[in-house]
Amino acid sequence: MKYLLFISFNNGLLHNCIYNSLSDICESIRQLIADEDLDIKKEKIPTIRSLKKYLSINDDYIGRLSNGTWYHIQWHPVFGV
Repeated sequence: MKYLLFISFNNGLLHNCIYNSLSDICESIRQLIADEDLDIKKEKIPTIRSLKKYLSINDDYIGRLSNGTWYHIQWHPVFGV
């Protein structure tokens, strides 16, 4: 199963990438937090387990960082699930 991570940075830049696992996505989000000089302890990063559970019920997940950057996670391809 693959996943799409879409990021909307607080400066208006957009980024998206396809990942092979939720583990890879969580690592990418942790890296994003480090790159944005945010405190990882204060940001609410979903666990792999909570993401799996959430995505088994919902089509997508939206998370927000304290600096206004937000990210969107969904199955890829979205219509293949």
